[in-house]
Amino acid sequence: MGAISALASGPAKRWTALISGGAYAFLAVVVLLLRPWVGPTAESCAGDDLHAAVCDLADLADGGPLALTALGVLAVVVATGLSLVVAALAVPLLQLLAGTSLPAHGALVAPLVRLALRRRYVVKRRLTALAETEGPDRSDGARGAGEAGPPTARPAAGVPPTPLAAARRAQAATRVARARRRLHRLPVHDDLMLPTRIGNSFAAMNGRVRGRHGIDPSLGWPLLEQLFDDAARRRLEQGSDQVLSRARNLLWAVLTVLVCLAISFLDRVHGLPAGIVAVAGCVIALLLLVGLGDSVDAYTDTVEAAVLRHHDALYEAAGWPLPADTEAARRTGAEFTAYLNRVDGARPEVTFERPPPPAEPSPLSPRPSPRQEGTAQ
Repeated sequence: MGAISALASGPAKRWTALISGGAYAFLAVVVLLLRPWVGPTAESCAGDDLHAAVCDLADLADGGPLALTALGVLAVVVATGLSLVVAALAVPLLQLLAGTSLPAHGALVAPLVRLALRRRYVVKRRLTALAETEGPDRSDGARGAGEAGPPTARPAAGVPPTPLAAARRAQAATRVARARRRLHRLPVHDDLMLPTRIGNSFAAMNGRVRGRHGIDPSLGWPLLEQLFDDAARRRLEQGSDQVLSRARNLLWAVLTVLVCLAISFLDRVHGLPAGIVAVAGCVIALLLLVGLGDSVDAYTDTVEAAVLRHHDALYEAAGWPLPADTEAARRTGAEFTAYLNRVDGARPEVTFERPPPPAEPSPLSPRPSPRQEGTAQ
């Protein structure tokens, strides 16, 4: 998807912004857990192995301020290198979480994909049934979709509802509003459904823009990026930074869990602290995954608003004739999308329309006298 790839585009970020707190937390956890295993002993320092190198570092740390400064610089270099690697993996992680690259056939992943898709279909049908209810306008609002029992009679005209009935009506309205918000993040057509929340958020945004204007934002994104004003570009960069930051922190949490599980099998390392850190890392990773989904929802809203704001400028930049009404907008957008997709036969008879250049005043044209200019002022 063009919008996912655009997360890494734009002005280059400073390298210091890529060193997140997750890098330092990861290094601190690894050092604390490995300390009993790599701690210098008389037997290990006598050998020629990894422990001997650790003994050299321990001796270096006792060498004074200059040695400690060297170790600090080494730690910063390691944190920076790992941060750059994690930053490079952030966009591939988002593409994986979007579900667009997951296989639909095979013996390992495909059954899980089909199971996730079936679950999404069931959730969508349930949310659709709930969102189509009238909520507070239906009976006394006490029953949502799927609740059993006969409806409660409406209160008589002019009689205020009881506090219990009013509370039930408010709860029903809240359920309906929540269902509609969740449906907003799902594509309208079932054939566009993806197995993940992030993928469905992007698919729903593309479907809304394409259904309203006929434009595929993924195909028009390279040209749209050149047309955004400073305010729109700033909002997109803020949303992109938030999404990428949470994706990087999610990677750090996953790496922490994997490293802690590997360290727990080493000798002279207590398995209980490593297990506790691994469980905490799993909880943090789940929270970051939920937060990443929220950030993607906000980012897709920003992208949709930017596309809707600049779709006329997109036509003008490409020299494409502007649509006259809503029906023509969908047709023109579909033709323009086919043109961007390099589809043969996509309106070859269209002639690009360019505005005429502004007329320059002729040097022979009469000019107002100074007295007339003073009167006009």
